Amino acid sequence: MSTGMGSSLNNSVLLVEDDPGIGRFVTRGLAAEGFSVQWLRGIGDVPRQLAGADYAVLILDLMLPDGDGCSLARYLRDAGQMIPILMLTARDSLDEKLDGFRNGADDYLSKPFAFDELLARVKVLARRGSAGPERSHRVVADLAIDVRAREVTCAGRVLSLTRREFELLLYLARHAGEVVSRERILYGAWGNNAELTTNTVDVYLGYLRRKLKAHGSETEIVTVRGQGCRIGLAPSSGQDHDAATEA
Repeated sequence: MSTGMGSSLNNSVLLVEDDPGIGRFVTRGLAAEGFSVQWLRGIGDVPRQLAGADYAVLILDLMLPDGDGCSLARYLRDAGQMIPILMLTARDSLDEKLDGFRNGADDYLSKPFAFDELLARVKVLARRGSAGPERSHRVVADLAIDVRAREVTCAGRVLSLTRREFELLLYLARHAGEVVSRERILYGAWGNNAELTTNTVDVYLGYLRRKLKAHGSETEIVTVRGQGCRIGLAPSSGQDHDAATEA
């Protein structure tokens, strides 16, 4: 049996899927890769299950007999539950995917899917969630973020940010080192706000970059052409800028 997981990572997965064929397929496949899978057929017991056990990833079907996955994801996020969520659905339009992200999903996989793709996505989310639930403090590059106080410091000095700038920086920090699209940033950082667009993301990314530079921070937000952007420590040389350029 292949573990497919580092020994230090949590390998417990909560699967919420009412289709018995898909449920068995996912459960057996993940078990063969060293994951421990708890399979539920509906959403009713999910909050209690999450409260009683430490799961690395929640795999959540969108359409369930006792409710829908988007509503459950939003309920969990509003309750402060930050477990990484992989949404499964037969619906694959852009609007439906954005609705999943808007309601708290971290990733989205359309049915039918190849097991290898599911496995790869679960492993990425498990690594991301290995730090546990949302921490009161986060560190990315040379920035220290106090989530509860909504304060960011660099070299001991407070970085003055607006509410939207802070929410944008926090979202990027939660996905540090990962390339995230503007659509994910839009809904992940600010939720369902019809007044905001992906152009707003670009505007606030510009604000953040200028403030970080003026503050002397070594943190860099780079734009990856055609994919999105990522945050991290600025490289000591320009070698990474062949693939990524600042907007």
